[in-house]
Amino acid sequence: MPSTNKFLLGLAALGFTLQFANVTPSHAQSKFAGVDLSADKVGGIEDMQDVKKYCGTKDLKVAFSDGWGGNYWRQITRREFENEAAKCPNIKTVRYTDGEFKAEKQIADIRGLIAQQFDVIIVFADTGVAQLKVMRQATKAGIAVIPFSTGDAKFGKMGRDYLTRVTETQIGLGKMLAEWMVKTLGGKGNVIVHGGTPGNPMTASQAVGWREVFAKHSGIKVLEGPVDTNWNPALAQKVTAAAIAKYPKIDGIMAETTGPIRAFLAAGRPIPAWAGQDLNQLSCLWQDHHAANPTFKMATASPHTWLARLALRKGLAAVNGINNDEPSLINLPFSEDSTSSDKALRVKCDKSLPATAIPSAMVSKEDMRMILK
Repeated sequence: MPSTNKFLLGLAALGFTLQFANVTPSHAQSKFAGVDLSADKVGGIEDMQDVKKYCGTKDLKVAFSDGWGGNYWRQITRREFENEAAKCPNIKTVRYTDGEFKAEKQIADIRGLIAQQFDVIIVFADTGVAQLKVMRQATKAGIAVIPFSTGDAKFGKMGRDYLTRVTETQIGLGKMLAEWMVKTLGGKGNVIVHGGTPGNPMTASQAVGWREVFAKHSGIKVLEGPVDTNWNPALAQKVTAAAIAKYPKIDGIMAETTGPIRAFLAAGRPIPAWAGQDLNQLSCLWQDHHAANPTFKMATASPHTWLARLALRKGLAAVNGINNDEPSLINLPFSEDSTSSDKALRVKCDKSLPATAIPSAMVSKEDMRMILK
C-alpha cells in the first residue's frame, strides 16, 4: 500500500489539492457572464431537472470528449449523453470522441471540436491536468466546457480552464462505503481497495474519504489500495488472485468490477464483504453465491453515469443564457445494501439484462441490451 506521503505527492503531481475549491468562477468568460450555474450547490439525484427547460431554440452542436471509451460504464455514459441531447430538437450535431486513454489523442479531439465550432463540450478527463490547456483554449473560443466526475479535489481553475464542473462527491462516497465496511466487519478486519486508471481523480478523491474513516478504526487494516485496475474485470481478477495467494485472510473488498469475486470463487476462498458501485452482474453473483458464503455481504452506490446528462444541461443553460439551479456537487446514496431491512435497498439481479447493465442508470433496458451486446 502506498504511503500517505506518496499519495499526497501523487495528488500534487496531478494538480489536485485536498480541499474543495471555491467553485464560483472569479473570472468567468464574458460570453457567459451573469449566468448562474449553481457551481457550489450540493444535492442529490432527486434534484435533477428536465433538459427541455434548457434546450433553447437556436441550432446547437454538442460533444462529449471522453478520455477512454473502453468499458461498459463509458458505453452507458455515452448513451446517457446522447439520449439527453436527443430531447432537444434544436441540437443538430451530437459528437462523441474517444481519447483511447492517450492524453495527446484527447487533446487532438478537443482541438478538432474547437475548429468545428461546437457550442458545448462535456469532458471526462482521464489523464487529469494534461487536458486543462486545451480545455482553456476551448473556453477562450467561447465554448461552454463542462468537465464531469472530476472528484472533490480542485481541478484547474474554474472560469479560466472551463466554465463549470459537475461531480459526485467522491470523498463522501469513499467515506460512506468505508463506514459500511467498518460496521459490517464489526470494526475489525483486513481490507483491499481497488481503484481505476492510474492517476484518475475519482480514485484519488475516494481514497481521501476511506483513509479518513479507516484511520479512526485501528482494527481495520488496509492490505493494499488503491490498486490500479483500469476498471478492467480481468485485471482486477488477476491482482486479486495475487492478493489471495499473498494474504491468508481477506475480510473486505472495495471495488467496482466483479473480477475479484471470480478470483475468490476460483481459489475456493470465502467471498468477503463487498462495497462498490451497482452492476447487474455483481447483484446476480451475490444472488447466486451469498447463501454458500455468509461473509458475502454487499452494499453498492450508483455509478452516476447520468452525470453526463447534468453536464450537458449546465452547458445548454450557459449557451442559452438560462440560470441552472441544479446542484453541481452530487451526494450518491446507496443503491443496494444486503444488510438493510429497507426493501428499496434490496439487491437487484435482472437476468434478462446483460451482465454489465447498471440498474441505477437512466437508460432503458432496451438501450442497455442494444449497447452492451
